[in-house]
Amino acid sequence: MNVPLLGQIELKTYDMRLRALHNAPPRYVTIAAIDEQSLARLGRWPWSRTIFAALAERLDQLGARVIAFDLFFPERESPRADAQFARAIRSTKKVVLGTVFIDRREEVRHLGPAALAAARLAIAPQAIAEVGASVHPEATFPMQEPLGVIVNILELQGGAAYVGHIDVPGDMDGVVRRAPLIRRFDGRYFPAFDIQVLRAYLEGEAPSLEIAPYGMAGIRFGERYIPLDENGGLLVRHRRPGSFAAVSIADILDGRADSALLRDRVVLVGNTATGIGDTRVTPYGATLPGVEVRASIIESLLQGDALQRPEWMMFLDAAAMAAAALLLIILLPRLGVAVGGVLAAGVLGGYLVLATYLFRTEGLWLNLVYPTLLVALLFASATLAEYFFTFSEKRYLKRAFQHYVPPAVVDDLVADAGKLQLGGEKRELTVLFSDIRGFTTLSEAMAPEDLVKLMNEYFTIMTAKVFEQRGSLDKYIGDAIMAIFGAPVAEPQHAALACRSALEMVHALRALQQSLRERRLPAIDIGIGINTGAMIVGNMGSASRFNYTVVGDAVNLASRIEHLNKDYGTNILVSEYTFDQVKNEFSAAREVDRVRVRGRAQPVRLFELIPEGKYAALDWLEEYRAAYAVMREGDGARAAGLFAALHARVGDGVSAFHALNCATPQRRRVDETIS
Repeated sequence: MNVPLLGQIELKTYDMRLRALHNAPPRYVTIAAIDEQSLARLGRWPWSRTIFAALAERLDQLGARVIAFDLFFPERESPRADAQFARAIRSTKKVVLGTVFIDRREEVRHLGPAALAAARLAIAPQAIAEVGASVHPEATFPMQEPLGVIVNILELQGGAAYVGHIDVPGDMDGVVRRAPLIRRFDGRYFPAFDIQVLRAYLEGEAPSLEIAPYGMAGIRFGERYIPLDENGGLLVRHRRPGSFAAVSIADILDGRADSALLRDRVVLVGNTATGIGDTRVTPYGATLPGVEVRASIIESLLQGDALQRPEWMMFLDAAAMAAAALLLIILLPRLGVAVGGVLAAGVLGGYLVLATYLFRTEGLWLNLVYPTLLVALLFASATLAEYFFTFSEKRYLKRAFQHYVPPAVVDDLVADAGKLQLGGEKRELTVLFSDIRGFTTLSEAMAPEDLVKLMNEYFTIMTAKVFEQRGSLDKYIGDAIMAIFGAPVAEPQHAALACRSALEMVHALRALQQSLRERRLPAIDIGIGINTGAMIVGNMGSASRFNYTVVGDAVNLASRIEHLNKDYGTNILVSEYTFDQVKNEFSAAREVDRVRVRGRAQPVRLFELIPEGKYAALDWLEEYRAAYAVMREGDGARAAGLFAALHARVGDGVSAFHALNCATPQRRRVDETIS
């Protein structure tokens, strides 16, 4: 597929590569210039053909190997002048003339059938006789053919050594980059002026044309092979403006020309004076006389350094693009944007180096625009895919965690998803369990829909307190709440945050209790258990359904601690592992008991965090600690009396529990195993 805009860009890259080429100095072609000096010396243009006759004879005397007129003589001047020029052409036996094919119907109509028929007969001897084809010799391939031809007057045409067409059309932007060396007309193949000059230089060696199924392949002169594109064209290896030696025709005729510039060379006669000759735009940007473009074509044919883009080059382009695409498609999704950018730049740079190398050494033109666009699009696609994947991942994380963790924590996760290790990892965290006391009574007293509404209200209030301390909601278990502190985003103060959250939950409960009383609903209370320790945290479950949670012995201990609140009459119990990290922050705390947990050899010390407002004053805590010390020393009777007195005065539930246990030995001891 040829996209005009991309095709134009590719042509410009070709021009840049051409300008960067090193070209050997011209050795074969010299321009016999119709310049300002010649016009001043020989008179205004056009000149009489007697002057060209004298020029041909003089060049023959100076040893020119080929005399090529980049001029056209389709009309008669006078019998004397035409005859004199024809004799000079015939006598030198080294003159090459040009013809012009007609591609426009308007021009054909002006010539008339008789003139066209005569021109066909005149040009017929110039057709290439030897045509070798990989298919049947008479087989044809699609190719635009001219509608007619204009030739020189018959005297000149018949006397020339060879005649070839001088058609050199420009590309879509008007720049001459290709020269059609072969054109098919009336089913036969006719060589260009430049090929005929080469034939004359090689002293009559006949060319043979090679045809492939897709079009023309190349033209051969013995061992010399000239590759062509499928339409018989050749890329012009333009020389820099002014590269060719130009000798004024006035100097040639006056005997002042340097014969070394003319001897054994192709002398190309053409216009260089401003305003009288055809001009062409070249990749060098300058508007040059057409004779210089013709000189570049002939010089390339003689030096054998012509540029080429044969038909098979499109397959090389496609193969290179496919290889680059395959490499990038495989690797880019596995690399980050930065590394992927380096890879894409490396692939593109490597291709550019290869294309430049082949252009400079082999004269092969590889397409640059389409591979560059392909690499850019693949890299952009991979970058966009990674962006949207990352965006989708962040959106998934936000949706997945926005109901479980505070907004600030969600933002941290979205900003750095690496903080969330998928799977499981062992970390030290703090777990909080909260349960409603009196839930059974409450559920029996309310209609189901009212109970659901109340529970939603309760969970909303309590979850907000967890979120305020950057905790994460693990799950609701019936009327219980399980929360994690320190995950998924690490929080160094996770133990303190959990304790603050517990105190604020109890404080918020007071307002909810007041609302329940106003609605004449049963009173509720909560118990909270907190433990800190090593546990496994991550996404756990099946391949199709999983949950972000924590598991481990430390989690189980927190749940068991929460259940002990109803025994001690407390709201918040924390393990010694949590209390050791927060004891300097929470002064309203006391040791409650020591319990033996299944699987642990040593009992676990429990501490109560006393919510603000639970007691009118806390000046009795020292008395409690003294009684607790007596109990730990084993003096149960004395401890029972101290705890009983304290309970009677303050109404402390923990003191009541210990008073009863110390006074009744058959009751469960505080250091018995809990499961």
